[in-house]
Amino acid sequence: MSDLKKTSIIFAILFVISFFIGSFLYIDRTLRPTITVLAETKALELANKSINKSVAEVVKGQINYKDLMNVQLDSDGKITMIQANTVMMNEMASNVALEIQDELKKVKSTTSYIPIGTALGSPILAKYGPQLRVSIEPIGTVSVDFKTKFESSGINQTRHIIYIEAKTKVRVVIPLTTSTQEVNAQIPVCETIIVGDVPQSYVNIPETGVQSIIPNLDNTTNK
Repeated sequence: MSDLKKTSIIFAILFVISFFIGSFLYIDRTLRPTITVLAETKALELANKSINKSVAEVVKGQINYKDLMNVQLDSDGKITMIQANTVMMNEMASNVALEIQDELKKVKSTTSYIPIGTALGSPILAKYGPQLRVSIEPIGTVSVDFKTKFESSGINQTRHIIYIEAKTKVRVVIPLTTSTQEVNAQIPVCETIIVGDVPQSYVNIPETGVQSIIPNLDNTTNK
């Protein structure tokens, strides 16, 4: 084989290698931000499903407004104060937080996949290409609060909604990179219609003491 032919083969091999390396770097630089966003969205979806499932498991449709709120009336039958059942709220918050912890542990052992074609933004190629593995890991603590909201519900009527707000953080893991996302879910628990004026002194929500009521998930997992 002549030196010219050997040189041509070497150049051809180097060209092919350079082409593939350049293509990989271009695709990585171009698609990585999109892939990361898709992975984070998928992870947040999984985490929110776990939180909603946990709240549903604890509540099970058996909690009503009178269980959580004590409505006090004056001699004319008008509402003078709405006071929270602190003991029951703290008990529910504790149960919800522990249930969320258990559900997130289950999600950690499962894996989702995103087709690379989805990152191209083409409806035709969305389901094609290599499958990118996405997993999430719970980190930090689970914070559970009770919140309330008043909404107008017709003439001289107000809807009082009680809902649970759960916050935690998860680590999103995809090949060659990770990111941390905060999960914030709000799930209605019960509501009632108040006829007449809403009292000036209406709710005593036990915010302090409900939050961060379970230990760090990493520590719990490693035990």
